[in-house]
Amino acid sequence: MKKNKNILLFICFLSISFFWGCVSKTVKTKNFEYANKFYLTDDSTKGALNLIINVEIPVNFSNKTVLDSVRNKILLFLFGENYVNMPLDSVIPAFVREQSSDYRNNNLFMLNTLNLQNYFAFNNDHILEGFSLWSDENIFSYGIKRYVFMGGAHGLSTQTFLNFDLKTGKTLTEKDLFIPDYKEKLTTLIRERLIEENDEISEYRDLNQTDYWVDSIQPNGNFYISDEGINYLFNPYEIGPYYLGETEVRIPYARLKDILKNGNPLEYLYENR
Repeated sequence: MKKNKNILLFICFLSISFFWGCVSKTVKTKNFEYANKFYLTDDSTKGALNLIINVEIPVNFSNKTVLDSVRNKILLFLFGENYVNMPLDSVIPAFVREQSSDYRNNNLFMLNTLNLQNYFAFNNDHILEGFSLWSDENIFSYGIKRYVFMGGAHGLSTQTFLNFDLKTGKTLTEKDLFIPDYKEKLTTLIRERLIEENDEISEYRDLNQTDYWVDSIQPNGNFYISDEGINYLFNPYEIGPYYLGETEVRIPYARLKDILKNGNPLEYLYENR
């Protein structure tokens, strides 16, 4: 009898260990990939939609409520509101159907109505990436990169970042991290760091001597978190002409300490430095 009891206890121990081993203390993701071309007509010279998707989606975390909140926000930003409550395996097939259908419907109308069959090819690109940037037990940072070309001189590439407090599942904003009157000081820091990190303009020490739109260079809420600091990104046309591309500015925690709130969710990353 005692032997059977010990066996039962051992089985219980293994079951508990297996359960906790399967539940992740950090956000775990699964990668979803897709790539295909959709031709506008049977004549391939009339154009095609090049659709490429490579995204990580959160699938495991110790707190299911937090996991659902994080995943739903990411799905919203990647694909749109209609995809938030879909089973994960159905999201990309549904998105592909929508994109290919919209491409054909919109461009076939243009092709036939304007009688452009002999003069124009309707080539479109939609390239979508989603990727983890920082993941521990407290914070999860996620990046979305999208390139869209719908004709014209060039396409447009943009990046958007989401940062999550894993205690609540909510996205972190500037107001969650910084003291109330942070904007002026943070604006100055962003402009200083833009000069320091850019060899081409560091010799001027004055952004007014460059093609950047200086008044537009201020906190935009588009940042991601690392162990070294907070990284801001400005997309093309946001703070300068298209040819300047995207601009990333890295601000170390040491430079930010004066404007970070006491007890903010990132404090553990820099408090002992």
